[in-house]
Amino acid sequence: MPATNQSAFLLWSLAPSGLGTTISAAGNSGAWSAANPSAESPVDFRWVDDLALLVNVTGITSSPTFKVNVDVFDDQGNVYAAVASTANITGAGAAAPVYIGRHGGASGNFVVLPAWGRVSWTCTGGSVTGVQINLWGR
Repeated sequence: MPATNQSAFLLWSLAPSGLGTTISAAGNSGAWSAANPSAESPVDFRWVDDLALLVNVTGITSSPTFKVNVDVFDDQGNVYAAVASTANITGAGAAAPVYIGRHGGASGNFVVLPAWGRVSWTCTGGSVTGVQINLWGR
């Protein structure tokens, strides 16, 4: 839960996750835990109206196609993949931010968020290094 009067807060970041900053395959921020969904397996959206997905890559190897998504879970743990996604990232630099939620950013991005979600990614054809993925909520 965010601190009182905090306008934006970091929900999940790749940096402290222990997953590393080089990505060469598909992955995600964690699987659903039916026994304890609040054990930080999925990302907690219960206090969030809006999300901002920010992704930056400092290097590439070969010709990768890298895409980052926001997935959501229903109360039974069924995943609804890629309710929001970055464009394919094929080179170094920052991807265009992705905004979804009650305020959206564009009419196609208005989403009623369930209680739980996750960050997932796909990477084919190479690898990306120096990856920073941050999911912010407000």
